[in-house]
Amino acid sequence: MHLPLVSVLICAYNTEKYIEQCINSVINQTYTNLEIVIVNDGSTDNTKHIIEKLANQDNRISIINNEMNIGYISSLNKGIQHIKGEYIAKIDSDDVAKPDWIKNILEKMLEDPTIIAMGCYLEIISVNGKLGKYYKTGDIWKNALTDAHIKNDMLFYNPIHNNTMIMKSLIHKKYGLIYDLNYIHAEDYKFWFEVSKLGKMANYPEALVYYRLHSEQTSSNHNASQINTAKKIRREIITYYMENLGFVNIIDFDNIKFSVLNKLLLEKDVWNRLTYKDIENLKKILFDCFMSAKVDSYTICRTIFTSNAKCFTFKQKVKIIKKMLRPYKYISNI
Repeated sequence: MHLPLVSVLICAYNTEKYIEQCINSVINQTYTNLEIVIVNDGSTDNTKHIIEKLANQDNRISIINNEMNIGYISSLNKGIQHIKGEYIAKIDSDDVAKPDWIKNILEKMLEDPTIIAMGCYLEIISVNGKLGKYYKTGDIWKNALTDAHIKNDMLFYNPIHNNTMIMKSLIHKKYGLIYDLNYIHAEDYKFWFEVSKLGKMANYPEALVYYRLHSEQTSSNHNASQINTAKKIRREIITYYMENLGFVNIIDFDNIKFSVLNKLLLEKDVWNRLTYKDIENLKKILFDCFMSAKVDSYTICRTIFTSNAKCFTFKQKVKIIKKMLRPYKYISNI
C-alpha cells in the first residue's frame, strides 16, 4: 500500500511552555512517513532552543527561523512554501495530537479520494481546568461531519477546526491557495471557505487533537478584531450562496433593501423552486439581516407585521421589536 508523505506544519512564537509537548506528540504519531516543518517566528524566549534540541533527535524535523517576528499568517504561508508531502497536516504549537491523529484521518482520505481536506473533533484542555463560561478540560468540541453539512454551517460560523486539518497539498501547489493577510485573526474561516469551493471536506467523528485554552492565545487577545473579520467573511459566504441560488444583488448588508426582501419573502414561485434546507437557510439569513439592520422603527414594523412575512416566527418578530427598542443590547452578527 502506498504510504504518502505527510508534511506537518507547526508555527511557533514564544511558546516555550508548550512547544516540546506539541512536537513530541507529532514525533510519536503511529503514522511515521512524516516531515515536520517548524517555523520559529522570531521567538525571544526558549522556543528556538527547544525546537533545535528535538530536531537533533529526529531527522524528520526541519526548522525555518525568522530573524524577526513576521506574524502567524505570514509564517504559515512561508512554511507552506517549504513542504514536500502529498498531504499537509497543521497543528498549533500549544496543542497536542493524539497518537492516531494522522493515521485515522489519512486512512479515510485514501478510502475516498474525492475528499481534499479532513479534520476531527477537539478535546479541550485548559491551563486552569476551566476557561470562561463555556469550556472545561475534557469537553469535546464537535463540528459537522459531512461535506454538505460543513458547507451549510459555513453560512453561519466556521465549522472547521484549523488545528486538526489534513489536506491535499494540491490545494496550494495546483490552486495556489494560501492564508490571506487581509483576514487577520479569522484567516482560517476565509481559507476554508475558499477550499470548500474546490472539493469535498469532512470531519472525523472523534477527538484526535487536544486543544489548549489559555489567556495567552492570539484568539483570546484579539477577540473584537476576530469577530469583525468573521462578519466580513460571513457576508462573502452568504453573497456567494445567494448568487448560487440565483439571487443576485438581493442583499446590501449596509443598506438593506426591504422592498426587495419582502418580494423574496412573499413570492411563492421563489420558495417553490428551493429545497427545504435552502428555505431554512434563507430564513435564518434574513432574520440576521433584520437583527443587524440600521433602519427606522416604522420600516421594521411595517415590514414584519403588515407584509404577512411568514418566514419569521412570532418569537422572532418579538425579538426584532425588542432589538428596535433597545438596540444597545444586541450585537450584529452579520
